[in-house]
Amino acid sequence: MSEENRENKEKENMDKVVNKNKDLNDNPKVIKDNEQEEILSQESVEHDEENKKEEKTTQELEKELEETKDKMLRVLAESENTRKQIEKNRIDMAKYGVQPLARELVNVLDNFERALNSLNEAEEKKTLEGFKLIEKEIINILERFNVKKIEALGKPFDANLHQAMFEKPTEDFDVGAVCEIVQDGYMFHDRLLRPAMVGISKSEIKKEEEDKIEVESPKDDKEQR
Repeated sequence: MSEENRENKEKENMDKVVNKNKDLNDNPKVIKDNEQEEILSQESVEHDEENKKEEKTTQELEKELEETKDKMLRVLAESENTRKQIEKNRIDMAKYGVQPLARELVNVLDNFERALNSLNEAEEKKTLEGFKLIEKEIINILERFNVKKIEALGKPFDANLHQAMFEKPTEDFDVGAVCEIVQDGYMFHDRLLRPAMVGISKSEIKKEEEDKIEVESPKDDKEQR
């Protein structure tokens, strides 16, 4: 191919490119379509970003809502516990508020019982009857306030209700049972107001063994000397 022909060929190609660009520039529809495509592409990108933001915002709101719900439930639970505690305190106050008075009345009753026991048959009958009426009235008052005497005699020893003062050999009671009341005990509703002071029954065999040890001990000391 000659130099002239090659130059002509390149010129034709250049003319085609120029003509094509000219056609595009001269055609408004093509330009408009290209612009719309660019706009749509940009809007699509922006829309995706908006969706991501909205999705993130929704997740954050759901998390905050769940946290707020948990806080409200905890506050409600604490409020309910406080209400129950206040109600319990109110009930306890109404139920056990007179406990100090009941304890004092029990002590007064003890004194009356001692006075009654100290009277003998030679005392005037009216005086004895008067004491008994007062004792009965005090017992009735205590019972109205749910203060009741602990029935301990003959019952197995219970450290929750009884206070052991001594052990005593006896055939009238089972071993380990309460055989003597030194001072009555009392319950106030379901609470122990005062334990019963009691003597505990033990076996005669155990008593004999203790006596034997006491007798033998001086002998052993003498032999050692």
